[in-house]
Amino acid sequence: MKDVIIVGSGIAACSLAWQLHQQGKSLTLISDRKKGSSSVAAGVYNPMVLKRFTAVWNAGVQLEVLNNMFDYVLENTDVDVRTPITVARRFHDEKESLTWIKKSVREDLKMFMNSTVQKIDINGIEASSGYGLVNGTGWVDTIKFMSLTLSFFESLDSVSLETFDYSCLETAHDSVSYKSLSAAHIIFADGYRILDNPYFNQLPIQGNKGEVLLIKIPGLELDYILKSSVFLMPYKDDLFWVGATYDRDDLVDVATLAGKEFLTTRLERFMKLPYEIVEHKHGIRPTTIDRRPFVGHHSIDENVWVFNGMGSRAVLIAPWASLQLIGRMFNNQSLHKEIDIKRFEKVNL
Repeated sequence: MKDVIIVGSGIAACSLAWQLHQQGKSLTLISDRKKGSSSVAAGVYNPMVLKRFTAVWNAGVQLEVLNNMFDYVLENTDVDVRTPITVARRFHDEKESLTWIKKSVREDLKMFMNSTVQKIDINGIEASSGYGLVNGTGWVDTIKFMSLTLSFFESLDSVSLETFDYSCLETAHDSVSYKSLSAAHIIFADGYRILDNPYFNQLPIQGNKGEVLLIKIPGLELDYILKSSVFLMPYKDDLFWVGATYDRDDLVDVATLAGKEFLTTRLERFMKLPYEIVEHKHGIRPTTIDRRPFVGHHSIDENVWVFNGMGSRAVLIAPWASLQLIGRMFNNQSLHKEIDIKRFEKVNL
């Protein structure tokens, strides 16, 4: 019998698998390899909300846990899926740059914000008001991370490739069984598909469609992730990611012309070089009404757990939230109250 069955193979599920493995727990991942929002995530980890110049909730701790986890992935696979790279927030006007300087000395922000406005000359980029640089940032190759994770756990005979069938799940006081598998616990890290999950589909999940573009810009030499009204991130060779949209109304699972036009018009406000659109991708993020994850167990079946709602910052928050769940599951530690699904105790779970 395994310690844990994990249903899902996105950023959240993969982070959880690695954190469990690091603590010596046995597991099986059940994955149908269907495309979710993780497959289109640019994977940026950034401790700041750059629209308002505020710190991401619990950012310092989350960054430390993120790097510890990916160090462990590197130790076990000889592959580092991280690319440390500075985020440069492009200022739209002098008022923004003055606000940046003022906020950069605050106790909760000074560790993340370079207090000096940077005048960086990047060919083809208009930024007359300069940039603010953010410390501790980078991006994770999410496609490589998820593929690497499945390959690693497949080598341990710990992956089942199939679509999960809820009718085959049986629960007991101290175990669960699913077809030929048995475990002490099962964790659903199934993203937006939580809507089809009979154990947790009453949680107030919000779909949020995100669209991104992969574009080719020959000759652009960019050593930063630029954040303006959209982000522009170097990928490889002459390829760059542009993103992202946030749409809670149109949740049809297709990329849209409106999304493409949103991204291109905002990109062209500051990027003046010719470019070619190579790919237009989309996914539906599982977000929550209070922008905090869903973590906890079912009110009746206490060895049936949810690990969801990581939203657009899954790369940053999932490693830390994984440790929260593992501590609660195996050591009876309390979950952080802001991620515990008990905050929705009026919901009939």
